[in-house]
Amino acid sequence: MTRSSFQPSSILFDKGVIRRVYERRVRLALGEPPTLLQVEAANSYARIGAITDRLYITEQTSNVLKLRTEIFAAPILADTRTLRKARYLRRWARRLKEFGFSPEDAIVLAYGSFGVDVDSKMVGVDAIITTDIRLADHYQQRYAEIESRFRNIVRNLPEDYAGLALPQVVTTPAVLQLL
Repeated sequence: MTRSSFQPSSILFDKGVIRRVYERRVRLALGEPPTLLQVEAANSYARIGAITDRLYITEQTSNVLKLRTEIFAAPILADTRTLRKARYLRRWARRLKEFGFSPEDAIVLAYGSFGVDVDSKMVGVDAIITTDIRLADHYQQRYAEIESRFRNIVRNLPEDYAGLALPQVVTTPAVLQLL
């Protein structure tokens, strides 16, 4: 993937990215230096935010943030929108588990294709940003098989779903290189 091939207009941040962005804010407030992973996540978050305002998190991540200290969580919640589960999200997550993804990773990947922004009625995102290098590598290695399975599923869904696509899965270090 080159700089010119990575121009997403909608992004889903997995919980690892959001957790590290949150933790960085807490550490800075306490006068402690952030970790390298926290800095990578925060810089990726900022760079993506500079190119699009369609930043998403899952319902689960939103719920966790709402339980955290408001002064640190509120800016993240204000910057992002929460994707809701569309009709076929759980079914697609089950199929993704067959490719060897953990249940948690399968749900995040499924949100990338079948998560819905209820305000705009948009389904799916262009890219998922993650701190999980193994998830990104596994997704890339199995991409052709996953895409074939996805196309077969979408082909049998109502016409409204015909334009759905698989998202790119990009790690935070890759975002910093690409943008």
